[in-house]
Amino acid sequence: MIPPPGTEFSTRPSAIKKIGAAEIQILWSDGHMSTYRASYLRRHCRCALCVDELTGRPRLVPETIPEDLTILSVELVGQYALHFQWSDGHSTGIYPFAQLRALCPCEHCANALREDRSEGPLDATARE
Repeated sequence: MIPPPGTEFSTRPSAIKKIGAAEIQILWSDGHMSTYRASYLRRHCRCALCVDELTGRPRLVPETIPEDLTILSVELVGQYALHFQWSDGHSTGIYPFAQLRALCPCEHCANALREDRSEGPLDATARE
């Protein structure tokens, strides 16, 4: 999950590398490596054009993002985020490092996320 504003997070990128036109790879300070497709990141944009600021509901229809989307440029935003210019013309989103780490699509992170979700509040039958 993304920590609340002002909360420090310990994992920061050690290296950020664009791979071809459609992928970015981040080596995290804890040694974990994440590789993201451009289309995957674009579908997770949290800018005001893609997510309603009042309701938090998505405005972006994920199916409208082409699989062959490319990264035209990537820049650091301060010491906390990345900003992308996408081949579909979109460029208003900022991707904080905590969000990028939470979005890691690797099997290890996906399994950890599933485990976190399954450890939710106990249901009535589990309490008996």
